[in-house]
Amino acid sequence: MPNYQHRKNRYRNQPNVLAVVVGGFFKLLWWLVTLPFKKRKRATGFNSQVRTHIFHKRTEIEQMLRSDNIYELKQAVIEADKLIDYVLRAKGYSGQSFSDRLRAAQPYIEPQFYNAIWQGHKVRNLIAHETAKIDKDTLRQAAKMLMEYING
Repeated sequence: MPNYQHRKNRYRNQPNVLAVVVGGFFKLLWWLVTLPFKKRKRATGFNSQVRTHIFHKRTEIEQMLRSDNIYELKQAVIEADKLIDYVLRAKGYSGQSFSDRLRAAQPYIEPQFYNAIWQGHKVRNLIAHETAKIDKDTLRQAAKMLMEYING
């Protein structure tokens, strides 16, 4: 009569299939529960089409900033704001508005750039939503603050 006791002892130290399945299930469940709380790094590299678009818009904005025409300066601020929004979308930040995307990006943006973007965006909102008179220097400064993030 063969000795089956020897085979039984050999597999005793290995987990059975049920234990592996249950353990895997709980690991999956834990991963799903903690997933929304994990900070993910955003991709920083852009494809050539996005880089080309950013380069052309940046050149266009810099050309507007050389003007003394108040309307071109206002347009430079608006275009710089739109370019920041384009970059945030290209980096994968989601949100209904520019403000939502910028808030989502805050952990990944250096504080001085983040504050400069907000200040520039406030001036853009003044241009877009109010009839307040804004001087040329303020417009130039706002566009430059917005462009710091793109150039930085």
